[in-house]
Amino acid sequence: MQRELLPKMQKFETVFFRYVMTISVLALLSVTLIYVYLGTFSRYIADDYCEAVRVTSASPVQAVLDRYSVGAWRAANRYSNLLFVGVSESLGGNNMPFAIASMSLLWLVGLTWSAREVGKLLKMNWVFETDLFIGLAFGFFSFLQAPSLFQTVYWRSSMMTHFAPLVFGSLLFAFVMRQVRRSEDKPLSLPVSLFILVAAFFIAGFSEPPTTTLLTILPLLMIVVWAFTKSPVGRKKFLAPLAWTFAGVVLGFLAMIFSPALAGVAREKTLNIIDLLATSFYYGYLFIIDTLKTQPLPILVSVLIPLLLIWLHRQMKPSELSQGQKRVIWVIIFAIPFLAWLLIAAGFSPSVYGQGFPVERARFLARSILIAAFMLEGALFGLLSEHIQFKSNKVLGQWVVMVVFALIAIVYPLRAAVNLYKSEVPEYRERAELWDLREDYIIRHAEAGEKDIVIPGFSGVYHVKELDNNPDHWVNLCAAQYYGVDSIRAVSVPDENLLEFLNE
Repeated sequence: MQRELLPKMQKFETVFFRYVMTISVLALLSVTLIYVYLGTFSRYIADDYCEAVRVTSASPVQAVLDRYSVGAWRAANRYSNLLFVGVSESLGGNNMPFAIASMSLLWLVGLTWSAREVGKLLKMNWVFETDLFIGLAFGFFSFLQAPSLFQTVYWRSSMMTHFAPLVFGSLLFAFVMRQVRRSEDKPLSLPVSLFILVAAFFIAGFSEPPTTTLLTILPLLMIVVWAFTKSPVGRKKFLAPLAWTFAGVVLGFLAMIFSPALAGVAREKTLNIIDLLATSFYYGYLFIIDTLKTQPLPILVSVLIPLLLIWLHRQMKPSELSQGQKRVIWVIIFAIPFLAWLLIAAGFSPSVYGQGFPVERARFLARSILIAAFMLEGALFGLLSEHIQFKSNKVLGQWVVMVVFALIAIVYPLRAAVNLYKSEVPEYRERAELWDLREDYIIRHAEAGEKDIVIPGFSGVYHVKELDNNPDHWVNLCAAQYYGVDSIRAVSVPDENLLEFLNE
């Protein structure tokens, strides 16, 4: 009787687990889409005015060439940023909220696609909901733990430096993994290889931290592939797309370091490679310790979720690991913390060279690396724990684990979604509405022939500079050019008189 009942219980268990996964995906989707929704309230602030003027007064390509050749402008060595702004500005008057929300959504798409391609490459026999769950979970934790979410994601000038390369990088990673998987049937074609080269070159041009990180991880990956893949066909399958990616990143890095802007900085600074590396690793260590102290609950959840997920998946579809596979997994588990530290130090090195400890928005990449490390550690421990059973009642034990997984994977993101919607959405919406009213005021008075416009001043948000009382401040000068007037000056207006002022 028990033997007849067991297959039915296992089938019911599998179906129920899929329902749990579906609800978990919906919970993660609810919170991540709120983060996307916050992007619809993004408006011009600080550098956004200056960059919009540069790409609209000339073509985006010409703006990039002008900035790159002059060398006096800040971050002139980066060439992909203004191209991104040019594409954004070409979308019309509401381009800012659309561009920001689209980038947030693309981040989730890239992460989900990456999870799916890696799962297929490793021959993980799981359903699409699992890929979606892993991608959304990583996206959720990256938004939740961002050192400065507004500056990193919702301020375009900073977003295209610190967030955009990760978004496009996730899409390129998924594409490369797809080519690795497909190359079992046919070799990498020249058009695809050139596409990978150009895409990597484009991603490298956004900023230095992602580029130095890629310059560190890609050679390590190629060495590992060469060492552990004995078959020439297998080596070529992995090494070809990785080599084309590395070539594009190297070309991008060379383009940035030989720019006039960086040449001027290099003349003022002397590079001591030993001090640079030592300081980068020390700052990386401080960052990791700070993350462990300030993010204990998200870290615990980011480890538990993949651990329980992989354990449950292996119970549904058991397949015993060999002793050799277990040894490899243990080596990877011990290597991950050191590899994460190495990559964080590599990403910190441009900031160490340029200014010191990275500013908050420049730490998003490091936080993403740590999130990936924690989730991977959890997944590997889940693999090693597959043989752990509940001897008294195996079926009941699996149900207990499934319920615990459901509580964590559903309740935790839903709780974050409620808090986010109640606290952040009203603040972002109110700020956007006031900004829109102020812009209508500026346009209305500019069309009436006024050349020196006085507007109500808003306080800066999340340490980003707003329009100043001084019309000669650089933000005001750029805003005046953007609106086609001689000057703009922001004055203090009491809250009770603000709407009356803007409706004049």
